[in-house]
Amino acid sequence: MIRVFLIDDHPLVRVGLKWVLETHADLSVVGESSSGMDALGAVEDCDPDVVLCDFHLPDWDGLEVTRRLLAKDPDRKILIVSVVDGGPVPRRLLAAGAMGYVSKARDGSVVVRAVREVAAGRRFLDEILGPRVLFETTPFDRLSPRQLEVARLMVQGKRNSEIALELGLTESTARTVRAKVMAKLGVHGDFALARLAMDCDLLPPMGSGTGRSNRGG
Repeated sequence: MIRVFLIDDHPLVRVGLKWVLETHADLSVVGESSSGMDALGAVEDCDPDVVLCDFHLPDWDGLEVTRRLLAKDPDRKILIVSVVDGGPVPRRLLAAGAMGYVSKARDGSVVVRAVREVAAGRRFLDEILGPRVLFETTPFDRLSPRQLEVARLMVQGKRNSEIALELGLTESTARTVRAKVMAKLGVHGDFALARLAMDCDLLPPMGSGTGRSNRGG
């Protein structure tokens, strides 16, 4: 039996994923959470074979959840399921240690196959991503890992004090990194940064659920 833990902030998505998975005798959903912060302890308690995680979450995103789960248990198997199917996000998640990546544009059979592959210790990369994951570049690829972390928080509207608190930096360091991010990306102002993030698939496009409570991950 493959034990799966679900992380997605949309209850209907979790219900749908649970139904898809548990129609198969070898799959069982042993826990679920609507946020990365809540999931951190719950995953440890449930000890699933696979953590199936959305990318866009109300607190941490899938990249931060992946890093934190693997910091606690380097052998944890994490599969990302997301609407983001381009830009630097899939590459960064795989580099951070996620075992697989599936687009939410796919049907349930692909998710089931991905869960089985990841549970067996094999990487799964959705073919819908194609060679873009390896070869497509965006301005965000110019950023260091720390700068990308700051950029992600910036596009969420976080202030320097909030960025510093979340990443364990001083406020002056957060301010310095923010300036370097803007310079490397060649943007001026938060609106320009948000627009670039949307164009590069770091954020969903306008009109596809721009509110955090409505956004697909």
